[in-house]
Amino acid sequence: MEVHPVISQVTIDRVVSAMKAHGIELTIHEEAPSASANLNGFPVTIACIGSVVIVRTDSLTDTPTSAGDARLYLAANHLNGIQMEASVAIVDLAETLVVRTEHEIFCAAGMTDEQLSAALKTAVDGVLGLQDAMVVTAEEMGKLASSTSEN
Repeated sequence: MEVHPVISQVTIDRVVSAMKAHGIELTIHEEAPSASANLNGFPVTIACIGSVVIVRTDSLTDTPTSAGDARLYLAANHLNGIQMEASVAIVDLAETLVVRTEHEIFCAAGMTDEQLSAALKTAVDGVLGLQDAMVVTAEEMGKLASSTSEN
């Protein structure tokens, strides 16, 4: 007799359990189906919203929103064009620019525990890796801008 894995609805409780198996303790937010943890110095939020789980992290920069500095926007556009692990956006609703990285896990049909665990690991690694890539890419964009303006 063949045993089939159990496919279940993805809930915040299942997400918390799956992340605990990876050694990550999430704090559940009572007001919404979400939880968070500080990972590698970044606040990571995971939210279960119907048919999707969103894994997101924001990083506040020291670049004033009003500065008109395009480096972060160019870096985000470049990284979104060359990889698909996560997406990056520059949020300009605060006094300084915010680098937001996000990964969506589509789960409308439910997931097995193994699928959820693997998807969460990929998502968390993706959003954190993209934050690191943004630092390097923005620095390179700044060097390019400097060398272009000198010529």
